[in-house]
Amino acid sequence: MPVHDLPDTVEARAQMDRAETDALAALGLDPKTIAVWEDGYRAAKTADTTFEWWYFDCQFDDGSTLVVTFSNKPHTDPSGPLTPTLLVIRQYPDGRRVHLEPTFPADEFSAATDRCDVRIGPSTVRGDLDVYELHLEADGIVADVRIDRAAPSWRPGAGISYFDQAKSHYLAWVVPVPYGTVTATITEHGSTSRLTGSAYHDHNWGNHLMGSFLDHWYWGRAHVGDYTIVYVRMTTKGLFGFGQLNIPTFFLAKGETIITDDLLPLRLETSGDVPGPGHQTYPTKMVWTWAAERGTITMTVTEPRLIESLDMSTPRHGIQRVLHAGEHPMYYDFNADLDLDIRLDDLTDRVTGRTLYEKMMFR
Repeated sequence: MPVHDLPDTVEARAQMDRAETDALAALGLDPKTIAVWEDGYRAAKTADTTFEWWYFDCQFDDGSTLVVTFSNKPHTDPSGPLTPTLLVIRQYPDGRRVHLEPTFPADEFSAATDRCDVRIGPSTVRGDLDVYELHLEADGIVADVRIDRAAPSWRPGAGISYFDQAKSHYLAWVVPVPYGTVTATITEHGSTSRLTGSAYHDHNWGNHLMGSFLDHWYWGRAHVGDYTIVYVRMTTKGLFGFGQLNIPTFFLAKGETIITDDLLPLRLETSGDVPGPGHQTYPTKMVWTWAAERGTITMTVTEPRLIESLDMSTPRHGIQRVLHAGEHPMYYDFNADLDLDIRLDDLTDRVTGRTLYEKMMFR
């Protein structure tokens, strides 16, 4: 099946603008401002058919990391019962990693609709877009984390992608903290560390099994020099009879100023594929290019270091087991080198640093 990039044409932009205007109105969103309630529990009225998660990752100055996700249920079972889950991944400077994923009874989950205020068991997160405070308790780890936003809260347009003609199946997204500073006190098995570093927070929800309409995606984020970057390319399994589509998303800010979040010019070329866990592969080089009348932006990602791989298979029975026998859905998470080259009519710069990115594969 052929794969098409979204065309960057006058007609395509007009069609996208109409769709975004309709979606913004339907969802009650301001096109230019992120409201505090947008980080609240968006699935509260449809929790029986909607998954939702609040994701945080912290990169500390000592070389360690902390990833935390508060989920109401697995995204692999959107119509299943509430299964509150706290994902905690702690990686240490020497490469050791702790992966915890405790689940809790439904009555130990609560979430506000007017702001980010989520509780799963003894762990909580509260925030107002500017400041987030997390308290975590999970199998020998107790942490208190404060994140102060340092780049504009953002969503791509209305922040929602529909995957059927009736607009009933969707995946939605908002990024309250594209980049922030973090301070944390973490106690692990009796030893306490006080850490500082950088952080990121986004929030996702949807109402359909993602593997039914997506083939794979690349998602990444970085803060290099004065620049904050969020980049995505989702590849569908075939939409509306047009074959597979590459759907990009792009955010580039310098300090509190957004340089661009125009997604249509973004393109990705990958090369140097190597085998990974679970019968999948990943590229050793990615070149993201953004080209418009203003100039070009090029992001070159190299030397990926695999820091996490998860088997995303779901149990299947009977004929479904036979039909999906060749699938090996996997999630890979990487740290990599990033070269950012900006050549715009009003800004020229080149900086290097690190990027955290993932490849999610549904087939």
